[in-house]
Amino acid sequence: MSSRFVKGMVIMCKVGTLLAAAALLGGCAAASAQTKVLIYSDQSAGSLMMSSANRHAELAGGAAVTFTADAGRMPSLVDGDNWERILVFARWTAQEPAYVHNLRQFAFGKPQAMVYMELWHDDGRTISPQVCVRASVAVTMWTRSKTGIYYAGATDKGPGERDGSRFFDGQIWPTWEHIVPRPPEGIVLLPSEAEEHRQKFDLHEWMISRTDRAAQCLAKFETAYSKCHSRYTEDLANCEKVYAAAPSEHAKCTMQFGHHLRTCLSAERRRYEMCVMLLRQSIPSTDALPGGGVTN
Repeated sequence: MSSRFVKGMVIMCKVGTLLAAAALLGGCAAASAQTKVLIYSDQSAGSLMMSSANRHAELAGGAAVTFTADAGRMPSLVDGDNWERILVFARWTAQEPAYVHNLRQFAFGKPQAMVYMELWHDDGRTISPQVCVRASVAVTMWTRSKTGIYYAGATDKGPGERDGSRFFDGQIWPTWEHIVPRPPEGIVLLPSEAEEHRQKFDLHEWMISRTDRAAQCLAKFETAYSKCHSRYTEDLANCEKVYAAAPSEHAKCTMQFGHHLRTCLSAERRRYEMCVMLLRQSIPSTDALPGGGVTN
């Protein structure tokens, strides 16, 4: 463990105390690591920030986290343990990556577990390897043999008033049909180490090494992340209590609260990105690059 990460955790513990969130920021004290979480990030421009934030949030909540940036390892990792959550942060592609087959088999075999994916859209733009960006995202969740997709930061031109939401039986890969993504926007100018050691680069460890205020942004996200998930767990329990004898109503209830979880996490992602964007005096911005690092 690097000294910068240790310094970051110390800072986050102090911030957590100030925010009266010590109970939620489990990284500040010994935690019972019982929830097994697998996180994959392709370390692309639109994945670096939120894969790192979610990784830290899971660790802070006491989860046993396995992280990989190697798509080739994903099939064996997915099949290799009894995960409670598998989180994927990657650039969306029309063709499913090879590991999605294993994710689908996992979701089918363990329907109560969660496969959660944030798949960002590059809008056909050329993005400099020197930047991380915020972009439109297909927030996709597979659980209980259902798919819920929320297209965040995009325009929904589908029939009816869908507000970017789609629901399906089974495990569906997002298509972006009727969804118009926005152009990505550069947020942070990355250091040279991000290009040299892309698979191991931790954006938040680096930002925290530059300013304590980055730790405050992360601590707030961790607290909100925990609240989103704890409310979702409570909601599912209530669905079970109320609709145990009515399977169709139970399914509708769980899908509704799954949508609330996706929108909750999307809102907190937006707040976090804005918090980081306010750190321009300490965190290098992309303003010096043509188009902020995003060109046609």
